[in-house]
Amino acid sequence: MDEKKRQVWHFVIQTAISILTAIATALGVASCMSAM
Repeated sequence: MDEKKRQVWHFVIQTAISILTAIATALGVASCMSAM
């Protein structure tokens, strides 16, 4: 049970980081484009 729960949390955290990274990249590119 605990091992399974730990795997789920690991997956959730990795997914959240991937989404946040994608958003940060998109915002960074957008701000760079508007700055130029």
